[in-house]
Amino acid sequence: MSRLVRFPLEVRTDSNGVPLEVKLKGVGRRVQEVLDRWRDTGCWWEGEAAKLFWRLQLEGGRIWEVYHDLSGKGWYLYKIYD
Repeated sequence: MSRLVRFPLEVRTDSNGVPLEVKLKGVGRRVQEVLDRWRDTGCWWEGEAAKLFWRLQLEGGRIWEVYHDLSGKGWYLYKIYD
C-alpha cells in the first residue's frame, strides 16, 4: 500500500547528488539504501519541469519516493509506502 503526497524536503546529498539524509518538517532520516532511481520528463507540454526520482529505504525500514525538481525548485516527498 502507498499514498501520494507532495511535501517539500531538505535533502543532504553526497558529491554525486545521491541522497544521504532527508528532512521533513525538521525531522531527519538517514538513507540506508537507494532502491531505484529514474528520470521523468514531466508533462513538458504543460510546462512541467523534468524530475529525478529516487526510491529510498530509510532508517527504521520506511520506504519513500522523493524527487528533485530539476528546474531548481527543490526536493519533494512524492510517495510513502506503508
